[in-house]
Amino acid sequence: MTHPFRFRPCHRIHSGGDFDRVYRNGRRAGDGLFAVNALQNQLGYARLGMSVSYRTVGNAVCRNRIRRLIREVFRLSHATLPALDFVVTSRPGARGVERPAMLASLERLFADAIRRASPPAPRT
Repeated sequence: MTHPFRFRPCHRIHSGGDFDRVYRNGRRAGDGLFAVNALQNQLGYARLGMSVSYRTVGNAVCRNRIRRLIREVFRLSHATLPALDFVVTSRPGARGVERPAMLASLERLFADAIRRASPPAPRT
């Protein structure tokens, strides 16, 4: 039995074409720390892609710390996420921000991106 909170390779967005598709057609939610683009996929489960650049957050230590936090939020909520592709982009405000503020920002942005990317419920 696999653990429900694992972050498996199939839960990652690997190809540049998939990143481009999410950037081009997805819905965005953002704040001063991150931007989250979300787009429905046909896979039946959520996937995550990240773009954390040197220009926005600094050296490798800072970039990797932010990537770990993004993966952690996604990993813990993956079981409840709809079948969407998420691409999280860092913004300059993420540099030097404390962990609780980053986690709260990411959780809020994932929820907002889900709301924006989900199809509207049919009217009765």
